[in-house]
Amino acid sequence: MTQRTLLLAGLAVPLFAALAVAENSPAWVAQAEAKKQHGDFAGAIADYTAAITANPKSAPVYLGRASILGLEGNYAAAIADDTKAIAFDPKNAVAYSNRGNARMMQGDLNGAIADYTQAVKLDPQHVRAFINRGNIKNLQRKYRAAVEDYSQAIALDPKSAVAFYDRAGVKRNLGDYTGAQADYSEAISLNPVDAPAYINRAVLEMAQKNWSVATADLNKCLSLLPDAREAYPRIYLWIIATKQGSIEKPTADLARALAAAPDAFSGLWGWQIAKFLTAKMDEKTFLAMAASAQAKKDKGQKVQAYYYIGIKSALAGDKAGAAKYFHQCVESGTPSLHEVTLARAELKGNSL
Repeated sequence: MTQRTLLLAGLAVPLFAALAVAENSPAWVAQAEAKKQHGDFAGAIADYTAAITANPKSAPVYLGRASILGLEGNYAAAIADDTKAIAFDPKNAVAYSNRGNARMMQGDLNGAIADYTQAVKLDPQHVRAFINRGNIKNLQRKYRAAVEDYSQAIALDPKSAVAFYDRAGVKRNLGDYTGAQADYSEAISLNPVDAPAYINRAVLEMAQKNWSVATADLNKCLSLLPDAREAYPRIYLWIIATKQGSIEKPTADLARALAAAPDAFSGLWGWQIAKFLTAKMDEKTFLAMAASAQAKKDKGQKVQAYYYIGIKSALAGDKAGAAKYFHQCVESGTPSLHEVTLARAELKGNSL
């Protein structure tokens, strides 16, 4: 996923919210929530199970256990508990929203949308349900419908940085770079330490050749990221420098960053791109790695590889080769990938 789906800042586990503990609930519920806060999910589930045995018709207790099952990744069991909560309390909007989260994580997008729709029907102020439904519509490439959901969330909560961030991504997918930049800027205003918002805004600036503004955003992003995650901002800084006629220094800078990457993270895909750009990996090996069985879990790696091979081809003066790879990038990928945005800009700006 390319958006921080389901209210996660930067990637892909949903928030499973529990209702407030019902009156007369057993003490196990309080114990369970305390254990949950300390990461003892197994203990929390055991306490909720005891609470259910004592009070088998309590919707909040089932909902509480479902929230922890969802955090554990046991989505089928979470769905079963949310369904029981709904049976005991059919007007429980949170139960529908949480079941939508679990269904989304299982890949049942239509089921998730149905649950989010019921959640907002029961609670028209349910900001999270609007955002999460928008995320699924984005995955389904129903971009305009996604914008409507994000806009509704923003109308309900104008300080929701997540809603602005996610709406920006969809506007970018629609080609509305101005609108996307405005939304990323608002997300940053609301959350000044939002590293993904800086890098996303920088990519849009790069696509419009606003090199200095993009550089500032990338450097800000670097100041917010741990060392292991610095690959992409440094790669984009390398691209900006080469676009302005400098090759040796940015390549040396990228090579130093690669050498300094912690051993435990040096195998991450972003650092493999850095190896290719700094001539520490040849094109054949790079493409093979992008198309490997492991990479198939992330189909975007091959799309990204096409873009970076195109960049190096262009630097070598091979205009036809660059065009071939940029076209492959655009035709194989989705508009949410940064490299697709940049490849489109290359084709448009250079008439390749």
